[in-house]
Amino acid sequence: MLFRSGLDPQRLARAVALFTAQQARGDFPGGQLAVRRGGRLAADVAVGLARGLRPGEPERAATPHTFFNVHSASKPLVALAVAALGEDGRLAVELPVARYLPEFAGRGRDQITVLDVLTHRAGVPMPELTRHPERWGDPAAVRAALAAAEPRYPRGTLAYLPVEFGWILAAIVDRITGQRFDAFLHERLLLPAGLRGLAFTATPAQLAAAARCYWVGSKTALLHGVDLREQFEKVWNDPAVLAAPVPGASLLTDAAHLAALYELLVRGGVSATGQRLLRQDTVTSYTQRAFFGFDRANRVPLAVARGFLTGTPWPSIYGLWGSSGCFGHAGGFSTLAFADRETGLAAAIVTNGNAGAGDMFRRFRPLAEALRRAASR
Repeated sequence: MLFRSGLDPQRLARAVALFTAQQARGDFPGGQLAVRRGGRLAADVAVGLARGLRPGEPERAATPHTFFNVHSASKPLVALAVAALGEDGRLAVELPVARYLPEFAGRGRDQITVLDVLTHRAGVPMPELTRHPERWGDPAAVRAALAAAEPRYPRGTLAYLPVEFGWILAAIVDRITGQRFDAFLHERLLLPAGLRGLAFTATPAQLAAAARCYWVGSKTALLHGVDLREQFEKVWNDPAVLAAPVPGASLLTDAAHLAALYELLVRGGVSATGQRLLRQDTVTSYTQRAFFGFDRANRVPLAVARGFLTGTPWPSIYGLWGSSGCFGHAGGFSTLAFADRETGLAAAIVTNGNAGAGDMFRRFRPLAEALRRAASR
């Protein structure tokens, strides 16, 4: 559904038509598109199937309120928990991880800082943990994996951390606050912002109603040597995985909530009711580009901030033309949520079809660009 807003109505309608056409041609089974600007919801659209792609599955249509797993689009939320602790004077990102997690000392990791993890330059992928999702719900197993992790790349090497990012940072938040990171995040930021529909741990009722994840690609998709195709649907539709907190790699929500989160950020940390929840300088430091380079994990150029992926003057996932004012994050190969400082746009594109990095860029780049055009009037 489209609503009255400050966006160009014809350009916004074209963007929505592009999203609908992608689903119609089979790029993804189902999804949602939500757009906000200036405190107003400009679009909240759902298309296709939340469930029912595979034989024997009962069909269920996607609605604007269907929860989807947005995978790594949850990384910014973990980063925001770290940001809030920094504002509260309880954490300094320039300090080594081992300052907060003594078990992370040794094995060549003593100089790795919290900032290195936030910007994917810590060099400590843990593919063994990635290959064993049955361990993800066991805090002791995760702690043991963190303690045993050995650097694969020199500190400062840009190498995206798919699950390690969340495990390390969430463990720091847990240790400092004495409560689980998502409980701290909800108490400190999400509940005051009115963002209740962001679930790191799903209830049985939420799992039963959530969209299923599907791998719809045929090409190899390697990440730190692991072919993601092999267990993708098995892992990300497993109730045990979805019920366990997988920080920075799994989150059940809908596009409307993600778009609202990004509107909070593009407003400089001020909620829709006018309450300041984060300082402007904190939001800026976490969302402005910190590093650009060749990502050794995904083998693509990547512009990173602190837990966010940013735009560039050259082609990026946010468009072919100058997207330096954009910040956000992709999730799996199915989701993109972002904001554009130059226009005040906040948007979330959430789907349940995954087919690799090339397909993700092919789908999301023109769609993000169309939404930015609608806001650039």
